[in-house]
Parts: sequence; structure tokens; C-alpha cells
Amino acid sequence: MASILCCLSPFASCHDSPDEIPVLLAAQTDADGKYAGVAPTVAALIQGLADESGLPLVARAYPWRRAQMLAESGKGLLLGATATPERQALFAFTRPLYLVHQWLVADPARPFRYQDWEDLRGKTIAISSGAKFGAEFEQRKNVLFTVAENSDSLPSRLKMLALGRVDAVLVDSYRNSATVEDKLNCVYAGAGKFTVLRKPMGNEPVLIAVPKSSPFREALPVLNEAIERMEKSGSIHKILETRPANGGAC
Repeated sequence: MASILCCLSPFASCHDSPDEIPVLLAAQTDADGKYAGVAPTVAALIQGLADESGLPLVARAYPWRRAQMLAESGKGLLLGATATPERQALFAFTRPLYLVHQWLVADPARPFRYQDWEDLRGKTIAISSGAKFGAEFEQRKNVLFTVAENSDSLPSRLKMLALGRVDAVLVDSYRNSATVEDKLNCVYAGAGKFTVLRKPMGNEPVLIAVPKSSPFREALPVLNEAIERMEKSGSIHKILETRPANGGAC
């Protein structure tokens, strides 16, 4: 691996080449709210990027706030962080890997219309603890609508929705609304019944944030070149659309 890194020259010397480059990301949770590590699709994507770039990328899942803190202190790259002005001061960002939609999940017993921001006036929306979204969302949160961000666990946020404590839960997915709805109602069947509103609240690119203060920043050109090749070959799309062999009924 050291010889590959030297040929690619993303670091100062062969001696400086790391044994692994952690890619920090939000841990998925199971139906009981327990941390279940790295989602198989994400693990496959990181492995594909490692193979294409020749870099020793290794997926490491943590609660989202913890992943951000580790990345900010230079302990690894950060997958899935929106490029907000605050983060741009600390991180450089790769080119997009793919796009995700931001879907509003509601209780079918208390549905509401969503066509534009004004439809969210007075609503309470649950998001993952420490999550940031696009500029329009950030400008309006806790002004036009209220944000509840006291949980890293999707099952706990869905439970809040089922109990009527929030009006909607915001989830990210590259899949369409009908597929996300089916998935939620299958995986979290014990938490209640859910509907995904058919218009996404927004769309954002999935980026890898590279700490500016870390030697890992020298890998940024290599990552960008690898992502571009994967885009052209269609391998990113293929990974996203491949169902894990052990995916289960859902």
C-alpha cells in the first residue's frame, strides 16, 4: 500500500503515508435504536473509492456529533457533511459523490400539505442531533418552523412523530419518496405507520469533507480524480442500486 501511495503522491513521503485514512460518518441505527455500524451500501461505496484511488480509506461510524468532532480535530475525513460557511472555514470538500433528497416523513393520521417553505410555518421538524442542511433551511429553522434535534437515533425520532411530539421527521435518501416510505414502514413497523411527502424539501450533494489542518488534505486531488472516474464509469450508481446480499426482508 505504501508503494501505491508514493506513486500517487498524496502525502509528503512514503514514510509519512498512513496505514489507514478513516472516513467518519453517521452510524446507522436498527429498529430498536441501537447503533448498527456502517450501512452496507456506504461501506461498499467507501471500499469502491479506496480501490479506485489507491488510498487506504476505512469507514468508521459514530454518532453524528462525535464524527464531526473527530473530523474537526483532524482524525479523519467526514462523509455527508453539508458545506455550510462554518464548515468551509475548517474543511475543504471533494466533488459530489451523488445527490440525496431531503424527505419529510409524516404520520398518515396527521398529514399536511408541503409545496413550499410557507407550508412549514408553525411546524416542528425532528432532525438528527448536530445536523446541518442548506442555507435556506438554516435561515428558516426556529424562525418559520421549529427544529427538534435532541436525538441521533432515527427510531427515537419516528417515535416522537408517532406520539405527536413533532409534525415531521427529516430524512436524507438518494431513493424516491415511495421507496423510502416502504423502507421505513418495513424496518420500523413497530414504531407506527409513516408517510413520506412526495415533494422533497431539498436536494444536496453528498461530499467528503477534508480537514484543512490535517495532512489528509493532500489526498483531496486524488479523491476528486477517483470520484470523477467512478462517475464516468457509472460505478457509483451501480453501488447505490445494488441490494446487499444480507439485506433481509426490507
